Amino acid sequence: MRSEQWRRRAGLDRIVHASYTEGLDPLDLAARAEVALQLVDGEIGLATVDLLEPPR
Repeated sequence: MRSEQWRRRAGLDRIVHASYTEGLDPLDLAARAEVALQLVDGEIGLATVDLLEPPR
């Protein structure tokens, strides 16, 4: 399977997972991801691996 197809499937998997586990709509998940990416290496010291799971 081509890598682009894997990325799409991984993205869809993440959207479905967030919907079931956190009740997030796709646009809310995308907004959270955008903000998190902007915070990487910022003042709060967020690392890229911190984006894998939200803090609990």
